[in-house]
Amino acid sequence: MKRRQLLGGLAGITAGAPLFNISKSQAMLLPSAIDPKNRDHLGLLQKKLIYATDDRPLIWWLRGNKYGSVSGKITPLWTLNVVLFKKVKHNEDGTMDVASMEIVYKTDVETDALLTRWRNPYNDEVYEEAPLIMGPLTRKFDSTGPLSQTALPGATIERSGSLGPAEIAGDDVWLLSDAYVQVNREGEPTFRANDLSTYHGRVSDVLNPNLASAPATMTVHIIQSWHPWMNMGDEEGTLITRISGAKCLTVDEVHPRISGFIKDIHPEIARDFVSRLDGPPERFDR
Repeated sequence: MKRRQLLGGLAGITAGAPLFNISKSQAMLLPSAIDPKNRDHLGLLQKKLIYATDDRPLIWWLRGNKYGSVSGKITPLWTLNVVLFKKVKHNEDGTMDVASMEIVYKTDVETDALLTRWRNPYNDEVYEEAPLIMGPLTRKFDSTGPLSQTALPGATIERSGSLGPAEIAGDDVWLLSDAYVQVNREGEPTFRANDLSTYHGRVSDVLNPNLASAPATMTVHIIQSWHPWMNMGDEEGTLITRISGAKCLTVDEVHPRISGFIKDIHPEIARDFVSRLDGPPERFDR
Protein backbone atom coordinates (compact mmCIF):
# COMPACT_ATOMS: atom_id res chain seq x y z
CA MET A 1 0.00 0.00 0.00
CA LYS A 2 1.28 3.48 -0.86
CA ARG A 3 2.39 5.81 1.94
CA ARG A 4 -0.21 8.46 1.08
CA GLN A 5 -2.94 5.84 1.45
CA LEU A 6 -1.60 5.08 4.90
CA LEU A 7 -1.69 8.75 5.79
CA GLY A 8 -5.23 8.90 4.54
CA GLY A 9 -6.75 6.07 6.49
CA LEU A 10 -4.57 3.70 8.53
CA ALA A 11 -3.15 5.93 11.27
CA GLY A 12 -5.41 4.30 13.81
CA ILE A 13 -4.18 0.82 12.95
CA THR A 14 -0.46 1.66 12.82
CA ALA A 15 -0.36 3.96 15.83
CA GLY A 16 -2.84 2.24 18.12
CA ALA A 17 -5.61 4.88 17.97
CA PRO A 18 -9.21 4.69 16.69
CA LEU A 19 -9.67 4.94 12.94
CA PHE A 20 -11.11 8.24 11.68
CA ASN A 21 -11.91 9.03 8.05
CA ILE A 22 -12.85 12.36 6.54
CA SER A 23 -16.63 12.65 6.49
CA LYS A 24 -18.55 13.71 3.41
CA SER A 25 -19.39 17.02 5.07
CA GLN A 26 -15.71 17.72 5.60
CA ALA A 27 -14.90 16.79 2.03
CA MET A 28 -17.53 19.25 0.76
CA LEU A 29 -15.74 22.08 2.55
CA LEU A 30 -12.58 21.62 0.51
CA PRO A 31 -12.05 24.45 -2.00
CA SER A 32 -11.56 23.76 -5.71
CA ALA A 33 -8.19 25.53 -5.57
CA ILE A 34 -5.86 26.94 -2.91
CA ASP A 35 -5.62 30.71 -2.54
CA PRO A 36 -2.28 31.30 -0.72
CA LYS A 37 -3.57 34.62 0.68
CA ASN A 38 -6.86 33.24 2.01
CA ARG A 39 -6.70 32.80 5.79
CA ASP A 40 -9.06 29.81 5.79
CA HIS A 41 -6.97 28.16 3.07
CA LEU A 42 -3.84 28.72 5.15
CA GLY A 43 -5.66 27.01 8.00
CA LEU A 44 -6.46 24.09 5.71
CA LEU A 45 -2.78 23.86 4.68
CA GLN A 46 -1.82 23.88 8.35
CA LYS A 47 -4.16 20.97 9.07
CA LYS A 48 -3.30 18.91 6.00
CA LEU A 49 0.48 19.49 5.84
CA ILE A 50 1.44 19.86 9.50
CA TYR A 51 -1.31 17.97 11.32
CA ALA A 52 -4.51 16.28 10.14
CA THR A 53 -8.19 16.99 9.56
CA ASP A 54 -9.15 14.16 11.91
CA ASP A 55 -8.05 13.07 15.38
CA ARG A 56 -4.86 11.03 15.18
CA PRO A 57 -1.27 10.71 16.36
CA LEU A 58 1.57 11.87 14.10
CA ILE A 59 5.36 11.97 14.15
CA TRP A 60 7.77 14.50 12.68
CA TRP A 61 11.49 13.78 12.50
CA LEU A 62 14.20 16.35 11.77
CA ARG A 63 17.94 16.10 11.35
CA GLY A 64 20.69 18.67 10.80
CA ASN A 65 23.36 20.77 12.49
CA LYS A 66 23.60 23.44 15.16
CA TYR A 67 26.18 26.16 14.46
CA GLY A 68 27.75 28.98 16.42
CA SER A 69 28.29 32.33 14.73
CA VAL A 70 30.86 34.80 16.08
CA SER A 71 32.04 37.82 14.06
CA GLY A 72 30.49 36.32 10.94
CA LYS A 73 32.34 32.99 11.25
CA ILE A 74 30.14 29.89 11.49
CA THR A 75 31.34 26.84 13.44
CA PRO A 76 29.47 23.48 13.44
CA LEU A 77 28.80 22.47 17.05
CA TRP A 78 26.73 19.29 17.01
CA THR A 79 24.22 17.34 14.91
CA LEU A 80 20.59 17.40 16.00
CA ASN A 81 18.45 14.28 15.74
CA VAL A 82 14.94 15.42 16.63
CA VAL A 83 11.64 13.58 16.90
CA LEU A 84 8.32 15.30 17.55
CA PHE A 85 5.42 13.14 18.73
CA LYS A 86 2.02 14.77 18.27
CA LYS A 87 -1.64 13.96 18.85
CA VAL A 88 -4.42 15.99 17.24
CA LYS A 89 -7.86 16.54 18.77
CA HIS A 90 -10.44 18.70 16.96
CA ASN A 91 -12.96 20.83 18.84
CA GLU A 92 -16.52 21.75 17.90
CA ASP A 93 -15.61 25.46 17.58
CA GLY A 94 -13.19 24.71 14.74
CA THR A 95 -10.03 24.88 16.84
CA MET A 96 -7.80 21.91 17.52
CA ASP A 97 -5.71 20.87 20.51
CA VAL A 98 -2.31 19.42 19.70
CA ALA A 99 -0.36 17.48 22.33
CA SER A 100 3.34 17.49 21.50
CA MET A 101 6.53 16.00 22.92
CA GLU A 102 10.03 16.59 21.54
CA ILE A 103 13.13 14.45 22.05
CA VAL A 104 16.57 15.68 20.97
CA TYR A 105 19.51 13.33 20.52
CA LYS A 106 22.82 15.12 19.91
CA THR A 107 25.55 13.46 17.87
CA ASP A 108 29.09 14.42 16.90
CA VAL A 109 29.28 16.44 13.68
CA GLU A 110 32.18 14.38 12.32
CA THR A 111 31.47 10.84 13.55
CA ASP A 112 27.69 10.99 14.16
CA ALA A 113 28.28 9.15 17.44
CA LEU A 114 25.84 9.90 20.26
CA LEU A 115 27.30 12.64 22.47
CA THR A 116 27.80 11.93 26.15
CA ARG A 117 30.23 14.87 26.55
CA TRP A 118 30.66 18.00 24.46
CA ARG A 119 33.50 20.53 24.41
CA ASN A 120 32.58 24.15 23.78
CA PRO A 121 35.04 25.41 21.14
CA TYR A 122 34.61 29.00 22.34
CA ASN A 123 35.62 28.55 25.98
CA ASP A 124 36.94 24.95 26.13
CA GLU A 125 34.45 23.97 28.82
CA VAL A 126 33.23 20.38 28.71
CA TYR A 127 29.62 19.47 29.48
CA GLU A 128 27.86 16.21 30.17
CA GLU A 129 25.27 15.46 27.48
CA ALA A 130 22.13 13.33 27.55
CA PRO A 131 19.01 13.09 25.34
CA LEU A 132 16.60 15.91 26.14
CA ILE A 133 12.82 15.42 26.42
CA MET A 134 10.59 18.49 26.24
CA GLY A 135 6.92 18.09 27.03
CA PRO A 136 4.41 16.73 26.52
CA LEU A 137 2.54 20.01 26.18
CA THR A 138 -0.84 20.80 24.67
CA ARG A 139 -1.54 23.93 22.62
CA LYS A 140 -4.70 25.19 20.92
CA PHE A 141 -4.66 26.17 17.22
CA ASP A 142 -7.00 27.91 14.80
CA SER A 143 -6.52 29.00 11.17
CA THR A 144 -4.09 31.72 12.27
CA GLY A 145 -1.78 29.32 14.09
CA PRO A 146 -1.26 28.68 17.84
CA LEU A 147 -3.53 30.47 20.31
CA SER A 148 -2.14 29.46 23.70
CA GLN A 149 1.13 29.83 25.59
CA THR A 150 2.89 26.96 27.32
CA ALA A 151 5.01 26.30 30.38
CA LEU A 152 7.28 23.49 31.50
CA PRO A 153 8.31 22.55 35.03
CA GLY A 154 11.25 24.84 35.68
CA ALA A 155 10.58 27.32 32.85
CA THR A 156 8.01 29.62 31.31
CA ILE A 157 7.74 29.82 27.53
CA GLU A 158 6.30 32.77 25.63
CA ARG A 159 5.56 32.43 21.92
CA SER A 160 4.34 34.67 19.15
CA GLY A 161 4.34 34.13 15.43
CA SER A 162 2.52 33.92 12.15
CA LEU A 163 1.16 31.33 9.75
CA GLY A 164 1.75 31.95 6.05
CA PRO A 165 2.10 33.11 3.45
CA ALA A 166 2.07 30.08 1.17
CA GLU A 167 3.79 29.73 -2.19
CA ILE A 168 2.33 27.60 -4.97
CA ALA A 169 4.05 26.48 -8.17
CA GLY A 170 2.17 23.87 -10.16
CA ASP A 171 1.29 21.05 -7.77
CA ASP A 172 3.89 22.08 -5.17
CA VAL A 173 2.94 24.16 -2.15
CA TRP A 174 5.19 25.64 0.52
CA LEU A 175 3.67 26.91 3.78
CA LEU A 176 5.66 29.28 6.02
CA SER A 177 5.26 29.26 9.79
CA ASP A 178 7.37 31.65 11.88
CA ALA A 179 7.63 31.84 15.65
CA TYR A 180 9.43 33.93 18.23
CA VAL A 181 10.12 31.97 21.41
CA GLN A 182 11.31 33.33 24.75
CA VAL A 183 12.25 30.97 27.60
CA ASN A 184 12.62 32.33 31.13
CA ARG A 185 14.14 30.42 34.01
CA GLU A 186 14.79 31.86 37.45
CA GLY A 187 18.37 33.03 37.90
CA GLU A 188 19.34 32.63 34.23
CA PRO A 189 19.54 34.97 31.24
CA THR A 190 16.49 34.98 28.98
CA PHE A 191 16.79 32.63 26.03
CA ARG A 192 15.36 33.88 22.73
CA ALA A 193 14.87 32.11 19.42
CA ASN A 194 13.34 32.84 16.03
CA ASP A 195 12.05 29.65 14.38
CA LEU A 196 11.52 29.86 10.61
CA SER A 197 9.72 26.75 9.36
CA THR A 198 8.81 25.80 5.79
CA TYR A 199 6.45 22.89 5.08
CA HIS A 200 6.25 21.36 1.60
CA GLY A 201 3.61 19.14 0.07
CA ARG A 202 1.35 18.68 -2.96
CA VAL A 203 -1.73 20.77 -3.69
CA SER A 204 -3.45 17.67 -5.04
CA ASP A 205 -2.91 15.92 -1.69
CA VAL A 206 -4.25 18.89 0.25
CA LEU A 207 -7.39 18.93 -1.91
CA ASN A 208 -7.82 15.14 -1.85
CA PRO A 209 -10.95 14.42 0.26
CA ASN A 210 -9.66 10.93 1.02
CA LEU A 211 -6.47 12.18 2.69
CA ALA A 212 -6.82 13.36 6.27
CA SER A 213 -3.10 14.15 6.47
CA ALA A 214 -1.04 14.87 3.36
CA PRO A 215 2.54 13.62 2.93
CA ALA A 216 4.82 16.53 3.80
CA THR A 217 8.40 17.55 4.50
CA MET A 218 9.74 20.32 6.70
CA THR A 219 12.80 22.59 6.79
CA VAL A 220 13.58 24.70 9.84
CA HIS A 221 16.08 27.52 10.33
CA ILE A 222 16.49 28.85 13.87
CA ILE A 223 18.38 31.97 14.90
CA GLN A 224 18.77 32.13 18.66
CA SER A 225 20.78 33.44 21.58
CA TRP A 226 23.45 31.40 23.31
CA HIS A 227 22.11 28.66 25.56
CA PRO A 228 22.60 29.89 29.15
CA TRP A 229 24.36 26.63 30.06
CA MET A 230 27.11 27.39 27.48
CA ASN A 231 28.48 30.11 29.80
CA MET A 232 29.35 32.45 26.91
CA GLY A 233 29.51 35.53 29.14
CA ASP A 234 29.91 38.75 27.14
CA GLU A 235 30.86 36.95 23.91
CA GLU A 236 28.62 38.36 21.21
CA GLY A 237 27.22 35.81 18.79
CA THR A 238 24.30 33.61 17.91
CA LEU A 239 23.33 29.99 17.46
CA ILE A 240 21.98 28.89 14.09
CA THR A 241 20.08 25.68 13.40
CA ARG A 242 19.47 24.13 9.97
CA ILE A 243 17.40 20.92 10.06
CA SER A 244 14.96 19.12 7.77
CA GLY A 245 12.77 16.06 7.87
CA ALA A 246 9.37 14.54 7.20
CA LYS A 247 6.02 13.60 8.72
CA CYS A 248 5.17 9.95 9.35
CA LEU A 249 2.95 7.74 11.48
CA THR A 250 5.13 5.16 13.18
CA VAL A 251 8.55 5.03 14.82
CA ASP A 252 9.68 2.58 12.13
CA GLU A 253 9.12 5.27 9.48
CA VAL A 254 11.36 7.77 11.29
CA HIS A 255 14.89 8.37 9.92
CA PRO A 256 16.80 5.17 10.82
CA ARG A 257 19.44 6.99 12.89
CA ILE A 258 16.76 8.63 15.03
CA SER A 259 14.44 5.63 15.27
CA GLY A 260 17.42 3.60 16.51
CA PHE A 261 17.95 6.08 19.33
CA ILE A 262 14.27 6.01 20.28
CA LYS A 263 14.15 2.22 20.43
CA ASP A 264 17.46 1.88 22.31
CA ILE A 265 17.20 4.79 24.76
CA HIS A 266 13.44 5.27 25.15
CA PRO A 267 11.92 1.85 24.36
CA GLU A 268 8.74 2.57 26.32
CA ILE A 269 8.07 5.61 24.12
CA ALA A 270 8.90 3.63 20.99
CA ARG A 271 6.33 1.02 22.00
CA ASP A 272 3.54 3.48 22.84
CA PHE A 273 4.26 7.17 22.29
CA VAL A 274 0.53 7.97 22.35
CA SER A 275 0.22 7.03 26.02
CA ARG A 276 3.25 9.16 26.86
CA LEU A 277 1.53 12.17 25.28
CA ASP A 278 -1.14 11.85 27.97
CA GLY A 279 1.43 11.94 30.78
CA PRO A 280 3.01 14.81 32.75
CA PRO A 281 5.68 17.01 31.13
CA GLU A 282 9.35 16.44 31.78
CA ARG A 283 11.24 19.08 33.77
CA PHE A 284 13.09 21.49 31.50
CA ASP A 285 16.72 21.33 32.69
CA ARG A 286 18.56 22.71 29.66
